[in-house]
Amino acid sequence: MIGGMSWESSAIYYGMINEAVREGLGGHHSAQTQMYSVGFPEIKRLQHEGRWEERAASLAQAARKVEKGGADFLVLCTNTMHRMADAITEAVSNPLLHIADATAEEIKARGIQKVGLLVHAVHDGAGLLQREVRSGARHSRQKADRRRT
Repeated sequence: MIGGMSWESSAIYYGMINEAVREGLGGHHSAQTQMYSVGFPEIKRLQHEGRWEERAASLAQAARKVEKGGADFLVLCTNTMHRMADAITEAVSNPLLHIADATAEEIKARGIQKVGLLVHAVHDGAGLLQREVRSGARHSRQKADRRRT
């Protein structure tokens, strides 16, 4: 998990993942996880200055650290930084579980035909999340030569 973009969202992701594991396995089971927490003030400054390439490089570095720690896949504990998904997946071998993929899968599973997404401009100024959800689930993000179908 790559967190710290705010610690509050990181805690929510951590809690939800562990609740799902306990629900699936029962008893006192919890997820075997690792989290790299980045500093939010620097992220906030760069995103408001429109310096997305620098943010992407920083998140790619965080992804490499999580991967080196033995993670099987990556999760971004934030919405906004999914704009950097391509840079992250190019930096590592492991798949990134993308929020748009999970959203699209749930929309399909429920048979929903029309969806309204309310997204703040800082989160998705380029319309990336809307296009991702509209195009359907990709299951996971990996380097182009290893992408799953």
